[in-house]
Amino acid sequence: MFTLNDILQANDGTIHLSGSSSAEQVFSAAHHDSQQIEQGDLFIAIKDFSVDSHTFIPAVAKVGAGAVLCTEPSSDVAPEFLQIVVPDVVKALHATARVRTQQQQNTTLIGIAGSNGKTSAKEAIASVLGRKAPTLKTNASYNNEIGYPLTLLNLEPQHRYAVLEMGTQRAGELTWLCETIARPDWAIITNVGAVHPGYFGSHERVALAKSELVQALPADGIAILNYDDSHVRGMSEKAQAQVLYYGLKEGAEVRGSDIGGDTLRGRYFTLSYQDQRVHVQLRLPGEHGVSIALAAAAVGCAAGLPLDEIRAALEALSPVKGRGEIKPGPNGSTLIDDTYNANQQSILAMIGAMHTASIAHGGKRWAVLGDIFELGGYARREHRTCGEALAGEVDYLVAIGNEARYYVEGAIRSCMPAENIFYFDADVENDHELEVAKHAAANLLKKEVRHMDMVLLKGSRAMRFETMLDML
Repeated sequence: MFTLNDILQANDGTIHLSGSSSAEQVFSAAHHDSQQIEQGDLFIAIKDFSVDSHTFIPAVAKVGAGAVLCTEPSSDVAPEFLQIVVPDVVKALHATARVRTQQQQNTTLIGIAGSNGKTSAKEAIASVLGRKAPTLKTNASYNNEIGYPLTLLNLEPQHRYAVLEMGTQRAGELTWLCETIARPDWAIITNVGAVHPGYFGSHERVALAKSELVQALPADGIAILNYDDSHVRGMSEKAQAQVLYYGLKEGAEVRGSDIGGDTLRGRYFTLSYQDQRVHVQLRLPGEHGVSIALAAAAVGCAAGLPLDEIRAALEALSPVKGRGEIKPGPNGSTLIDDTYNANQQSILAMIGAMHTASIAHGGKRWAVLGDIFELGGYARREHRTCGEALAGEVDYLVAIGNEARYYVEGAIRSCMPAENIFYFDADVENDHELEVAKHAAANLLKKEVRHMDMVLLKGSRAMRFETMLDML
């Protein structure tokens, strides 16, 4: 929630108002997607290389938007419709979010960074903290220079915590988000993996970029670090804030042990902190589900919640959409919907979870994998590494896309039988061609998969693998 006065104060001297206005006008939310606009919301009209959102101003006015933040007013709206004209919409958005957040001194801002698991960790942390006080969380995966300020504009006076995803694709980006928009009070670093190697080039550079969030914390802040990841553990040397470790290894203050149960439908473990211990039964998939739960538990411990409350919150969690959801598959099989996104680390984690999960006698495991994006010159290596890891873990590989050919190359190198490998070539930038390839793969699965089998669907966000769900 924010007001027109907040926008005026943040952008003093650079604003021209067109239409009827009151400085006390309240906006419940701001959106840059015209389809998300509801009555009274502020529409952020961004112009970039792919689309000029100014063309949607008449449409949002008709559905009841409270105003639009733009660089050029539209002439196709009612004269009274408020258009807030600024030289640079994105800079005005940043400034408004900064001013609004500074007014909320009683809210603890909690930033989350890491190569994998940010969204799942955000959901788990918000669930835990919500048992203590009203908590704001990032919508979907809004974690960049647009999504981060949009989330902060959703702050309400009653919020005592704000759980904020913070993404980065280049060195200096997290520092910039902290210094330009809002500096978190606490930070959680989930892991460091082979994500965006086309941008960073090495694990060490990824770790350096993620550590910027730890370095940005105030001295009275808290850095909550994954002790099991050596790159994350080493970030304590860069912190002026208090450090709280979580993990499975000795040395973690918030620790998980005695792990058992099903890797797909949910592990159980013993959660320990100081002299307390509780048994936790999760419904999150994979070993990484335990790590996500421990991150949330560590935040809960930092906030002073009793372990019984933390356990209740963790046991109520379910997988985030498209991140390890168990669904009915073709011909009565079990389908694992992990379609939201993919990188090497997350693919290997889900393949491992599928391999160790219980399966009906005679059942086979199918990995349906699409391209991993944003790999640059590392594309062949990263895909091939995933393909090599499939042998002995799954029975069949179905590869879809262009770079997906390197899954096939890796699987053959590791002696997966050629007759168990299916490749559907597609130009991933050609929507029609990609959908044709997906349909062909879906038809294969509907023909070959049996009721006792298990099928994993996973690819990068731009592959839009969720469209295969209806096909299956």
